[in-house]
Amino acid sequence: MKLYHCAKSRSTRVLWLLEELGLDYDAEMLPFDARAFRLADHMQIESYGALPMLLDDAYAGSESIAVVQYVLDRYGDGKLAPDRDADTYGPFLEWLQFGETKLMDPLTELLQHSVLLPEPERDKKAAERARRVFEHFARAVDTALEGKRYLVGEDFSAADIVVGYVLSLAEDFGVFPQGLGNLRAYHARLRERPACQLATSS
Repeated sequence: MKLYHCAKSRSTRVLWLLEELGLDYDAEMLPFDARAFRLADHMQIESYGALPMLLDDAYAGSESIAVVQYVLDRYGDGKLAPDRDADTYGPFLEWLQFGETKLMDPLTELLQHSVLLPEPERDKKAAERARRVFEHFARAVDTALEGKRYLVGEDFSAADIVVGYVLSLAEDFGVFPQGLGNLRAYHARLRERPACQLATSS
């Protein structure tokens, strides 16, 4: 396998997963710059320059949630996901999608309009609206974690990787929601994992 990776991008999820599973892979680091993506050889395979890009035999995947599921199905060997017959399998799938659609989408908009876009292109109202949406769904995670160590019971899973990446990004950019004790403790537990430390610092 070969992973094209850029720090703080969604490829962090895939790198974290590969490390948790102890899989062999090659990684190519790319700068956070769309112009550089166009020069990378992965563009010969995938034309719009999105990351992650995981190459594995005939597979070329660039949607991070799909790549996570692909790796779990092909190489997980029952790790980091409940059995498909388990009662927790449905909630596991829900959290995988939640991390991208409910958490990542508003965080992306918030960061665009508060940090990433040039100052003249930022919209303060859009940033504040995105902050409220992000914090709303962050509170939902905080509530779901009441009395639990991880999102799917007591066992760490790939759902925690997907959600944990978003929380790490929020922490790194200084927009982690305040006053959510369960969420803060959960994030600290994730940060203690060596695979998380490697992925979020690479």
